[in-house]
Amino acid sequence: MEQIKQRICYDDSVITGIGDDAAVLSSTADTQLLISTDTLVVNRHFRIEDKAADIGFKSLAVSISDLAAMGATPRWATLNLTLPSIDQNWFNNFTDGFCQLLQQHLINLVGGDTTQGPLSITVTLIGECQPQHIKRRSDAQAGDLIVVSGQLGSAAYALQHADAAAELQAKLHRPQPRLDIAQHITTFAHAVIDVSDGLVADLQHICQASQVGAVIHTEKLPLHQQVKQHPQGLHYALSGGDDYELCFTCKPSDQSKLPEDCTVIGYITAEHQVHIQNQGKPMTIQRSGFEHFHD
Repeated sequence: MEQIKQRICYDDSVITGIGDDAAVLSSTADTQLLISTDTLVVNRHFRIEDKAADIGFKSLAVSISDLAAMGATPRWATLNLTLPSIDQNWFNNFTDGFCQLLQQHLINLVGGDTTQGPLSITVTLIGECQPQHIKRRSDAQAGDLIVVSGQLGSAAYALQHADAAAELQAKLHRPQPRLDIAQHITTFAHAVIDVSDGLVADLQHICQASQVGAVIHTEKLPLHQQVKQHPQGLHYALSGGDDYELCFTCKPSDQSKLPEDCTVIGYITAEHQVHIQNQGKPMTIQRSGFEHFHD
C-alpha cells in the first residue's frame, strides 16, 4: 500500500489515512454514511489477460455504481489486493486505472491490505447522503414506471464478441458509474438499483423488496445497434449483466423530469411476478442474470 500512498492526496475529511491501524475520517452532521464492498476474482469477474489498468478501473467502478444506486456521494475507499506474486509492471498499471477513477470522483483511498494468494480484489467504499435522499430497493409502488439509464447488453455482448465496437468494449472494461443520473433523479425516483447481475435479476430484487411485480416491454429496451442486430441481443440486454446502468421506478407524472439518457421500459404491478412482453407476447428466458455460485 505504501507505493499507492505516494500517488494519492487527501482532502480535509481525512484526519488519518494510510499508514496507521485504522483510518480516521470526518463527516458532516446532517448526512448519513453508506458502506458498500465488492470482491472481484480472476476468471470469475475478469480474465487474466485483461489489461491491468482496466481491472483497476473496473474494481472501483462497480463499488461506485452501488453507491450511485443508493443516491450517495462516494468519499472514502479501502483496497484489499491479493496477488500470486509481485509483478511490478502489472501493479503499476493496475494502480493507474484505479487512481484514475479515484481522481475523477474525488475519492480518498484511506487504507487496505496486500497479501499473497489467487488474484482477487476487494474494494470497500464509504459514501454520504442526506437521509431524505437515500434510495432503497423497497420503495417501488404499483403503477410506477420502470426506467433504465444508458444502453443494456453492451458489456455482455462485448464479452462474447472480440469484434464488438469500441464503445461496447469500453462498457465491459471501463464502465462509468451513473452518478450523473443518480444526482438528477434524487428528488423523484422511488426504488433504485444498479444493473450488475442483469436487468431481469436486478428488477426482481426490487420487486421482492417492494412486494410488487413488473412488466417489461422488450421493444422499448435501449440497445446499441450492434447488439440489436444480433439474434441473442435481447438476451444480452435482459440477463447479460455487467451494465452498471441504473434501473429505477417513478410516478408516471414525473416522466417529464427524466434525463435524456433514460428510457421507460415497463411498469410496476401489484402482483409478485416479473413478466417479459416481446411485441405483446409473453417471452421466457433461460436465466435471469449472473449466478454468484454455480459449478
